Amino acid sequence: EEQAEDYSDFKLQRDSANIREELCTSIPLFLYKDGLSSQPTSTRKRVKQSNTAKLAALINTFHEWPQLLDTSLRSVTEPLVLAFSQYIQHHPECYFQFPPAEVDSVEPLPRAVCKLLYTLCKVRGSKVISIFFSNEPSLLEPMLDAFESWEFCSMEGRVDPSSTAITLTSITLTWEERYIMLLWLSHLTQTPFDLATISSSDARQSSHTPPMSPLFSIFPGVAQRLLDLGFRYLLSVSKEHDAAKSLLVRLCMRPDMNRLGLKQSCMHWLLQSLKDLLDGSDPMSIYRLTGALSFLAGFFKSCDGISIAPFIMTVLDCTQNISAAGTVHTKMADESAAVPDNETDNMTLLGNIIDQLMICLGDKDNPVRFAASKALSIIAQELDPDMKEQLLDALADKLRDDFGGIGNDTAAGAPSKSDEEYPEQDWSTADPLQWQGLILTMSHLLYRRSVPEEKLPMVVGLLMNALDFEQRSSTGASTGSIVRDAACFGMWSVARKCTTKELLRVPASKIRSRKNPKPHSSVFPVLAAGLVLTAALDPEGNIRRAASAALQELVGRHPDVVSRGIDLVQVIDYQAVGLRSRAMSDVALQAARLDDVYLYALSDGLLSWRAIGSPNAAVRRQAATVIGRIFHLHGSVPISPLVQRIEKGRAQSLDEWHGLYLALAEVIRLDPSISCRSVTTRHDNPSQQPVRFLRENGPISIDDIVAQGKKAYLAAEALCTMMAALGESSPVSVVDGIHESSQQTRDSTDLKDFGYHLAILEQSYEYSMQIPPGVIPAATVSIFKQLDGSNQRQLLLERIFYAGKDYVSQRNPEASVGWIAALGGVFQNCLESTPALLDNFRVPIHDTLVSQLGEQSNWLSKTAALKHVFKPVFLDCLRNGLNMMPLHQALLHCLDDRSVANSREVGSEVRTQAIETIGSFNELVHWNEAQRVEIFGRVYGLALEKLDRIRDRAWRCIMKYPDAVLPKSHRCVQVLYIERERMAALSTSSVMYFNLMLHFCNDDRLRLAMIRGLITSASSGGEALLSAARLAISRFLTMASPADADVFYDSLLAVIRSEMPTGRLLWPGMEVLAFVLDTDVVPQDSTNNEAAADYWSSSTTLFLPRSSSSSSSSTE
Repeated sequence: EEQAEDYSDFKLQRDSANIREELCTSIPLFLYKDGLSSQPTSTRKRVKQSNTAKLAALINTFHEWPQLLDTSLRSVTEPLVLAFSQYIQHHPECYFQFPPAEVDSVEPLPRAVCKLLYTLCKVRGSKVISIFFSNEPSLLEPMLDAFESWEFCSMEGRVDPSSTAITLTSITLTWEERYIMLLWLSHLTQTPFDLATISSSDARQSSHTPPMSPLFSIFPGVAQRLLDLGFRYLLSVSKEHDAAKSLLVRLCMRPDMNRLGLKQSCMHWLLQSLKDLLDGSDPMSIYRLTGALSFLAGFFKSCDGISIAPFIMTVLDCTQNISAAGTVHTKMADESAAVPDNETDNMTLLGNIIDQLMICLGDKDNPVRFAASKALSIIAQELDPDMKEQLLDALADKLRDDFGGIGNDTAAGAPSKSDEEYPEQDWSTADPLQWQGLILTMSHLLYRRSVPEEKLPMVVGLLMNALDFEQRSSTGASTGSIVRDAACFGMWSVARKCTTKELLRVPASKIRSRKNPKPHSSVFPVLAAGLVLTAALDPEGNIRRAASAALQELVGRHPDVVSRGIDLVQVIDYQAVGLRSRAMSDVALQAARLDDVYLYALSDGLLSWRAIGSPNAAVRRQAATVIGRIFHLHGSVPISPLVQRIEKGRAQSLDEWHGLYLALAEVIRLDPSISCRSVTTRHDNPSQQPVRFLRENGPISIDDIVAQGKKAYLAAEALCTMMAALGESSPVSVVDGIHESSQQTRDSTDLKDFGYHLAILEQSYEYSMQIPPGVIPAATVSIFKQLDGSNQRQLLLERIFYAGKDYVSQRNPEASVGWIAALGGVFQNCLESTPALLDNFRVPIHDTLVSQLGEQSNWLSKTAALKHVFKPVFLDCLRNGLNMMPLHQALLHCLDDRSVANSREVGSEVRTQAIETIGSFNELVHWNEAQRVEIFGRVYGLALEKLDRIRDRAWRCIMKYPDAVLPKSHRCVQVLYIERERMAALSTSSVMYFNLMLHFCNDDRLRLAMIRGLITSASSGGEALLSAARLAISRFLTMASPADADVFYDSLLAVIRSEMPTGRLLWPGMEVLAFVLDTDVVPQDSTNNEAAADYWSSSTTLFLPRSSSSSSSSTE
């Protein structure tokens, strides 16, 4: 899932240009009837709801990466704003009018525009989108008129009926409409003219009496109406209270409104409303409080301290009585923090505010923690240095109280310790919400430069520890990512706000860190190492990008102090770390090569929860590969950390044990010269050490593997991988009793070396579908290569071959796959090294392969046989002059496989593997011309199938052998040779692809097979595929000569006749035939006007009994 999420980011980045282009093209057509013109003017009155939903979905694709929309934001937003303005000025009366047949499927244009504008606000932010709103003062009253008539007149039923459309008086504004129109009105209130000069004499009077009615008459008409809407929706429980808050705050800040006393009137009304909400029994009062308090926060933030000083104590007394939600406390504190007043402030009041904010730092809601941390940082700006230190000490104490894993040496300035003295921390008892709030507060303090220099080592040390924070819930979801994200913000603040001199004065010995065991005179290497580790190995893409941004800030703001800084930021690029697989492999390796500081940090991180300890098996496999490569950068391979962690025992999780074993195997595989004596601590016979290492540090019996339950495949995979790696560095002695079958309940200490290896291998067959391909064959070949003589190898081959008969007889498909893979590995090795061993097994193995590819075989066995056994057996038959016709027929059967299992067409897997098997041969001289025509006729047909993956595989196979059937002089073959790069990148779902493939139909040997494949795409494919295939057919028949069109049409009829009466392609073929006839692309000879009738006549014979077809034709 983590990998899939990473890929979605790259897919969005790749497709963003096309999505933006589609938005810019579709929106004018959506808004205007003449949307194709350069200056459209005819605004639509109503639009389809489905079209609105499609455009909203396109905008929502940028939700995770909104900056990608910026280049086209103006082109997307301005047409929406212009169309809305034109509608409310010229067609506001059309809002309630609907055509009778479209009442349920259409909506008014303003509603659709507001939905799209709200989606843009959700994706990019309301402050950014409101910039594009029109600020013409002449639009203020039309906007108010439209809002009031659409919202209030429908409630009162005062809409005039229309003779041409149904008038719906029950329709009201949606919350998206109210939100956007209130937000737009707040934007229009910033006009530099007095509102009294804008109000017209015939302005409509508000139907709602505002709360401060004694003062209401002194305000201009427009202001009265704006206040009416603002106070009406400020206490709403939905989103529009945010826009109402902005409207009221901006009204209160206007100079002309201040002269009339609006600010004081609003404060008196607001405080009274808060008291009423607290005293009342309204169950929605807590949600209404949100709007009131947000207005209070915005009001305090916009006013100066003198204006609000008389209200501070009243506000605090009122909000302290609210105990229902932490959000309220945070808003109250944010208000007080925004405008501290030295005259009325006192230490008790300040202490109470800080205490409440400290409590809110651990709140369960993200907005509360964010607001509380920001408020604390604002308060700290106005505190004395001593009080700032006390606040920082209080934050650090809360961290230590929540988790005792970080010692006081961080603050005391204890010297740096080694990795052994600082083991990997256990965060299981820590509260991630509390940690996020505390770390975020320290980050805000750093950003506002509120951290005294003497406290900088303590804060930086806590941030470095927070970068390692990880905790998982009972369901396996990561809950520690929020802490690491806050720590990245803190590191970015350190790099941006602290000067180079300040950081150089921070002694590295005071920073408690496991990132680098070497002592440093500067803190910069420690900071850079921590950010490199996070940017390359963190599981979350947003954290990797945040660490990359912090690292770029560190290098850019502090030049010449970070080792290889310019090279480092080029490697740890913001885009490069977006994909986890790329960040862990390419980025980590490139960074490790730059300096030993990064090498040691990454080596340590790869052995932590980020890589080897990941719950994702695919990540552990990749981490093992990276460890093998990165450990060799040390010069002398330090495999002792791996061995020490493995030797801790089985108390650790199976996931981590699996990752450690894979990593150790990769290290040994890349450097076979590493002796087993460096792996184990014993000094007895080296030939016995690999087996003893397996026994002492892993499952000691087959029962131990089976006992792992659903994760048993991890143990089997790890042991097989280790066997393959250790087998390359030391021999295994073979003892008597090789023919004795291993019992799973038998203790491994009683088994001899060979028996122990073989028992593990045979048990792994059961998990072959979960173990990565290649592991079982590699382990088998490793055992085979270690055997001393040909007799021993022949015994092993005999054991593997006859053991598989049991799996086939027991109908165990998964075990059969593992057995076939092992057999294929041994057979391939025999062909390369000792072909004489196959003399007694050649014919039985050939027969077994043919039987595994037969109709009665399971699809899993077929794919495994094609992948592992077919090619070596085929080459062996060719080398020894054996009959290859059974293999040829079996391959043709696999290319035509349409088997179904559990309501799923599993034959597609067989066909895909058969195509890949054909493509694995270096050349096609192994087949004669007739065989190549039979094989590639089916491949060309599969290249037109409806399944994307089959078309892709078949097209790659055709590109590899363009002249397999047709001569090089053929026009299409020449195109494949000349335009090889462009053809290789051609989409197999495009019209161009189908146009090209249909030209191959001119060859008699390929035509019928290709038409069979084309029928599936042109009848039952996806919408895009169906359109491409049918358009290609139309073009082909339109541009083809009459003779070629005749042949194509006759071939289509022949395929349909061959499928009668119940063939698979009968009904799809009839659909394609109907399309050909319906679109009037039936080839017509210009010299014969009766040619079209002949085709209709031929088509009608499909519905006549076969016995009467000829007589009917002769009669006509």
